Amino acid sequence: MKNLKIMAKVGVVTLLGMLLLSCGKEEKVEKKEIKTTMSMDIDSLNPYKMVSSGTEEIMLNVFEGLLMPNTKGELIPAIAEEYSVSEDGLYYTFKIREGIKFHNGNPLDVKDVEFSLKRMSGKDGFPPSSALFQEIEDIKVLDGNRVQIKLKEADSAFIYSLTEGIVPDENADQLDKNPIGTGPFRIAQYDREQQLVLDRFDDYWGEKAKVDRVTIFVVPNNETAFLKLLSGEINMLSRVDSKRVNELKNFNNISAPQNTVQIFALNNDVKPFDDERVRKAINLAINKDEIIAGVMGGDGIKLETNMSPVMGKFCIDNIGEKQNIEEAKKLLTESGNSNLTFTIKVPSNYQMHVDTAQIIAEQLKNIGVTAKIETIEWTTWLSDVYSGRKYEGTIVGLSGKLDPYSILRRYTSDYKSNFFNFKDVEYDELIQNAKESTVDEIIVTNYKKAQEILRDKQAAIYIMDPKLITTLDKKISGFEYYPLSYINFSKMNIEE
Repeated sequence: MKNLKIMAKVGVVTLLGMLLLSCGKEEKVEKKEIKTTMSMDIDSLNPYKMVSSGTEEIMLNVFEGLLMPNTKGELIPAIAEEYSVSEDGLYYTFKIREGIKFHNGNPLDVKDVEFSLKRMSGKDGFPPSSALFQEIEDIKVLDGNRVQIKLKEADSAFIYSLTEGIVPDENADQLDKNPIGTGPFRIAQYDREQQLVLDRFDDYWGEKAKVDRVTIFVVPNNETAFLKLLSGEINMLSRVDSKRVNELKNFNNISAPQNTVQIFALNNDVKPFDDERVRKAINLAINKDEIIAGVMGGDGIKLETNMSPVMGKFCIDNIGEKQNIEEAKKLLTESGNSNLTFTIKVPSNYQMHVDTAQIIAEQLKNIGVTAKIETIEWTTWLSDVYSGRKYEGTIVGLSGKLDPYSILRRYTSDYKSNFFNFKDVEYDELIQNAKESTVDEIIVTNYKKAQEILRDKQAAIYIMDPKLITTLDKKISGFEYYPLSYINFSKMNIEE
């Protein structure tokens, strides 16, 4: 009997030990975590105040719109499971998907959608989140799962704005401090200028994220970020200098066009660049192939207009512009600017643009033009060049958008951010007519004619769509490029 009790006790102790060991093993299971960097901190936690593409590429994992982009740049159903547009292009009707939860656990309903649309459009007293939302005349809840938007006039670009995040109406007063969306990740921690931590949202309505956590460190210095990758502090670097790729043979390096246009802008309102012949001469003096080879190691697509071939049917074909030194000199002589000297202002935090400016300055010497390079802080570039238009020449990248209107309206005469100071009546009419049309053939034709005007009248000098190089630990799979600023962490996985 005594032996039986001892055996029983031994059995209990053994069982407890096994359970403890089992628990210990569960605790030691490492979470799948992607660690990466961003060069600038996000500009807002409020989806209606976000401005920079760097913020957008991260926060699209947190906030979802009625529609969302896919890797082809097409809009696919998200919070709205289906939608329809009236023949006159004025009414947009959305059926709201059932079973969606916000990150606070509350269910999404049509009232949340109504509130979000009113906040986006400025119909509740707040500034509209973008100019496109000013086109909304009315927002109406039709029934328990349908909402309708009425526009003031037909607008072919409007549909692309509906990737803007839907938020809960009960969080109306806390949008700046308490971000709540419906995306596959929720914000777990945010330390300003230091890091942003995203955790998988297990109640996500769609396909769940495959990794548990994403930590994004704010690292303004590119070299510091690169060293963090080499040391193993991070396992992903979204932007790598093409000159450093040969140091990353133990990583998976992926490149693709990023739908960004690097431009050499000449202020059309400042002499002598108000003369089309001078702008043409500068363009003819430039060898874009040499720039792409020297700055990007050949990883770039040469451009002749403000649109990348990534935009498919909307983009015109290159006619094959070539460097022509003699013709450039002739145009400068005709315009009375043979001994031209001017300054190129370049944002110092973008080495690609600084390097490009240096090559261009050398190339312009071939036609007797002296280009001085002035590197300035990004905030100064925004205030002096972009907003103030106080410059002669500048080099910068213009991020791509899903819709061609958002790309090409930058050159319309009345656009507040037309820092090129380009003005052309025919161009304005083409863009406006395309915007108001509901006929695809007219929209495509107008946008292509508009691009020809930009090219032929030298609105700016278009250099390349620089290919984006992303480096990942070889255990990470599922990374895909999008034709806009968006890193979809939910599709990525870390193999055991």
